[in-house]
This record gives sequence, C-alpha cells and structure tokens, in this order.
Amino acid sequence: MFTTQADVSIKKFPDFVETLIEQFKAEKFRVGWIKKDGTKRVGKFDIVYRVRWKQSDGSMYKRKNKARTTDPMKFLQAYDLEDNRTPKNINYATIKWLNVGKKFYKIKHLKTKVKVIEFPKVTFDMREDLDKGNW
Repeated sequence: MFTTQADVSIKKFPDFVETLIEQFKAEKFRVGWIKKDGTKRVGKFDIVYRVRWKQSDGSMYKRKNKARTTDPMKFLQAYDLEDNRTPKNINYATIKWLNVGKKFYKIKHLKTKVKVIEFPKVTFDMREDLDKGNW
C-alpha cells in the first residue's frame, strides 16, 4: 500500500487539521482520540457552528453569546453527529487518527513535531475496527 508522510510542527498542527477538514465538501469526519481518563473515544463529527442543540435529557440548549473558553490552538471544537449534535472539545495532543473524505490519517505525536501518515485507501474492515476502538 502506498503511503505518504508529512511532518507538521506542533504550533501549525491545529491549522493543518482544520484546513484538512475544510478542503473536503462533505464537512464530516471521523476522529479517534484518547480522553483525559485514558479511555479511547471514536466519533463522527462536523465543524458547522450551531446556536442550539438537544441535550441528552431531551431539553434544548441555546448558546448564550459568550466567547469560547477553550484555547483554539489546543482544542478542536467539533459537533458530534451521533450525540444530538452536541459540541465536543477534542485535544489536538491526544488525536490518534483522523478520517476525512475517503482518506485516513494516522497521527504520531513527538516532542517537537507531529507525524501525519496518509493512507489513501482504507478497507471497510479496517474502518470498522477503528470505529470499535481497536487501534
């Protein structure tokens, strides 16, 4: 399988991820990351800004015109498509893989840079394993 690899500096990694997501017209992407407590999390997201969304208890939440409290250079703010389009803050330092369009990107974090490895074709079985958290 032919793979391409790119080294991205840690400071430019958030911009790299956002341009990668925005260049595809689908605007939907999958991401796998490790949460603060050490558990693996996989989700399907988009970055369309929303003013209101349904919470887990069924009530509607409306954004209150306040500024974002998380650092945009440390966290990707994405909206979970499987959990009532609620916003999630994903730490860039814990992202392990990203699936945008039909391309799969494996991400390795080093001290001074981030290695991004692109796999052009991903089989359905491989994607199914990633969605189950087998990575």
